[in-house]
Amino acid sequence: MMKVLTIEELYKAKCHLIYQYLLKCGCSREDAEDIIQNTFYKAITNMIHIEVENPSAWLFKVATHNYYDLCRKQNRQPQVNVNDEFLENMLAHTEETEKIVIDMENRTELQLVINQLKPAQANLLLLKYEMDLSYEQIANILDIKIDTVRTLLYRARNQFKKKWSETYEKE
Repeated sequence: MMKVLTIEELYKAKCHLIYQYLLKCGCSREDAEDIIQNTFYKAITNMIHIEVENPSAWLFKVATHNYYDLCRKQNRQPQVNVNDEFLENMLAHTEETEKIVIDMENRTELQLVINQLKPAQANLLLLKYEMDLSYEQIANILDIKIDTVRTLLYRARNQFKKKWSETYEKE
């Protein structure tokens, strides 16, 4: 039997991960903080730590839906945010400036293609390759089977390859 976590334990365990996920989805820091606050407020009022079988998945779903609602209110499309803060910091401290500039250009190209995908596919690729989560972790977050994660990631990768070739391999 799984141990029932308190809201405080859930917050400590999942807050940073959800925050990073929202940032990578393209959410601003302030909006991500607000979304986390609203998500955990809903968790407290709904007592999800007692009522919900997989509270982690519930928290991610509520946070993601809040982000999509915010995007709709602001009349913009949700977009995955490929983080280049690390590259910019490296640019100031390295002799390999040309390589870093090329890497930054590649990230921009990747982001353009990822943003052409369906949000669910972009989010899966984000969880796997930007956040470096395992299939098991993704399955737990999304509350789906590991084999389903593998299948959906396979399809997302193929769709990414198709969009990439349509965008950058034109002759």
